[in-house]
Amino acid sequence: MFRYLLLLGTDEEREFFQFIYQEYRQEMFCIARAILKNEADAEDMVHETFLILTDHLNKIMDSESYKVRDYIMTTVRHRCFNLYRKRQIQECSGLEEWETGEILEKGPDTILEETELQELVTGLLKGLKSPYGEVLTLQYYHELSVQEIAEEMDTTPDNVRHISMRARKKLQGVLKERGLWDEREGVRI
Repeated sequence: MFRYLLLLGTDEEREFFQFIYQEYRQEMFCIARAILKNEADAEDMVHETFLILTDHLNKIMDSESYKVRDYIMTTVRHRCFNLYRKRQIQECSGLEEWETGEILEKGPDTILEETELQELVTGLLKGLKSPYGEVLTLQYYHELSVQEIAEEMDTTPDNVRHISMRARKKLQGVLKERGLWDEREGVRI
């Protein structure tokens, strides 16, 4: 905490920062770990959030306590989802994700088709304009609820449902254009 305090200019800022550090650090870490599923990454995101807070302390110092908490938790969530999305984009789906039992049960051809389909859909999601790709990624890859996505994107659950519906239609249209959509069977390779 000492490193953060060196970044602050006044005793009032240092005192307020010490309060929020002690009050919210554990909750921030729990949120980050729940999103990232990794303690080291969670610690990094909490650290980055505190660095951001040192720059924006004047915005929240005079706010009501629930607004301070909301601001801090929203900031840490955004940092975590940004890291998660960045890593998701960088990941390359491959056979190493499949367990040996699954390969034997499904057969290598089926596994290859499913892997190709995952890579294709991931690529298509990246190509969708914002917020369409973002909503589908949060919904299907990160398995967030409509309410969680609405909170993350600072919008209403109804808006998220509408965006999701339009995004699925756009994705379906792209798949049809490429000859990868069958009306009876859905996606095919």
